[in-house]
Amino acid sequence: MSGMGDYRLSRRTFIAGALASSVALAGCASAGRSEKVSSTGRLRILSWTDYIDSDEQGSPGTVSRFGQSSRLEVVYSDAYPSNTDAYSTIFAPNLGYGHGVGWDVVVPTYWLASRLVARDWLEPLPLELVPNHVNLEPTFLTMPWDRGARFQMPWQAGLTGIAYNPALTKRETRSLADLFDPAFRGRVGMVTEMCETVALTMALQGADPSRPTRAAAELALEKLEAAKRDYQIKEFTGNEFRDRLRDGTFALCLAWSGDIVQLQRDRPDIRFVIPDEGGMQWFDTMVIPRHAANTAGAARWMNFVYEPANAARITAAVQYISPVIGVRDELRKLGGDAVQLADSPILFPDDETRQRLYTWGGLPADVEDDLDARFTTLTAG
Repeated sequence: MSGMGDYRLSRRTFIAGALASSVALAGCASAGRSEKVSSTGRLRILSWTDYIDSDEQGSPGTVSRFGQSSRLEVVYSDAYPSNTDAYSTIFAPNLGYGHGVGWDVVVPTYWLASRLVARDWLEPLPLELVPNHVNLEPTFLTMPWDRGARFQMPWQAGLTGIAYNPALTKRETRSLADLFDPAFRGRVGMVTEMCETVALTMALQGADPSRPTRAAAELALEKLEAAKRDYQIKEFTGNEFRDRLRDGTFALCLAWSGDIVQLQRDRPDIRFVIPDEGGMQWFDTMVIPRHAANTAGAARWMNFVYEPANAARITAAVQYISPVIGVRDELRKLGGDAVQLADSPILFPDDETRQRLYTWGGLPADVEDDLDARFTTLTAG
């Protein structure tokens, strides 16, 4: 994992203005490699839960449409674990020893994708099979660890902030300090992503998560460990925080924007805010692991979901921020509730909100490993 820290995004990189995609994509068809593109009749996709639209039968709708148009048998799983678990149980034990992971497309979060790029564990995208790559928002072409997006195509982007139930908090919640307020002891949730929970605790303590130091991260971990010992924190979760908010277990918690928008369909009383101290921004991204059996099918899938009309259907369902140019117009064309999404400040945050967002800046590999281990111990049990 040497050099992992060099590939992380800074806040400035992620929210900077767009570069012209025609310049960024020049000459990047195969990222300098001339490897044979593999192909089979089956495509295997591993993603997160509740991260795609469904058809009338409850099956992933976009998957069904792609299968019909491509004539590929698509095996779609929404059992992707946390990024830390994915690295330790899926990627490292297999790719580290020259073996495939059993999936053609996997959807890790950007910081893990950067680690996989650094380890040379990803296939370069066969961009000659992905003409819709030109529909990628230009901001995503400037990542220092993958300029031109040659090894990954973003799936969805999102924000991490505070979700709360005003009937339980009895007040508006605007500060990260509220998560540590004894008034809410035993009714607070945190997420199981170190680069969000530790980062936002750092922000509360006055540190900049886009320029982290080991000392600042360890100070944040100490605060979180104390909060767990004191039963301030009820639980660390993935998107199970939706259920905890729904049943009243959590009065407030760190949460992911799209999941809360989904929850608000039947619980409009649940609120989501970017804290005064700032929130986190991130994106999950499609990658093709080394030794994948069907890189051609993976490329066709990426091309399919980068059709703006298809991307808009996904956005209308998952209600995260789409990386595909033209989705806002397509949402308006869909009509119904999708029209309101086109004006959502969560899906299309304004400049003032963006100025209060951080992206984890990264630390040297050995430091990140130490912090990961400590955070894993913290979140266990």
